[in-house]
Amino acid sequence: MSNVRSPKRIASALAVSALLSLSLAGGAYADSATDIAPGALTPPPPVELNVNSMNLMANKYLSSYYSSISKASSSQVNVFGSTTAGQTVDSIGIQFVLQRWTGTTWVDAGGASDNGTNKASHTATKTFSVTQGYYYRAKTTHWINENGTYEEGTYFTSSLLVEK
Repeated sequence: MSNVRSPKRIASALAVSALLSLSLAGGAYADSATDIAPGALTPPPPVELNVNSMNLMANKYLSSYYSSISKASSSQVNVFGSTTAGQTVDSIGIQFVLQRWTGTTWVDAGGASDNGTNKASHTATKTFSVTQGYYYRAKTTHWINENGTYEEGTYFTSSLLVEK
């Protein structure tokens, strides 16, 4: 067996390492009503990790993406998204889905999209109405289309409590 480290073997080792890390990182679930934060109607959602670097390695054009959520007012949140291609592409965009934590699962609570043409990057911010007392997060799908090639990646923001 050769001692040469090929890019394929290195990528495989990184993938296995990331999966093992995820399996050891377990989520933090709330066990009882005593775990409910002041101003919240439900226990907090589990902590989840975004692992998008392995998906990016397979892409030809989509090079990075990111999103975040922030409180805009007592009844609204802003979701920011950024999508970057390695070159100018035919079209590039973001699909936004706001999600609310019910105490046991995430449910879709709103959606929007934004896109551009003949650009290498695209950013957008969308504002959503929310109900106080719940945790919210955004699921964003970042995509590009270049000469008939479509690539996408999904990102989940951290959760945000909109206190009542």
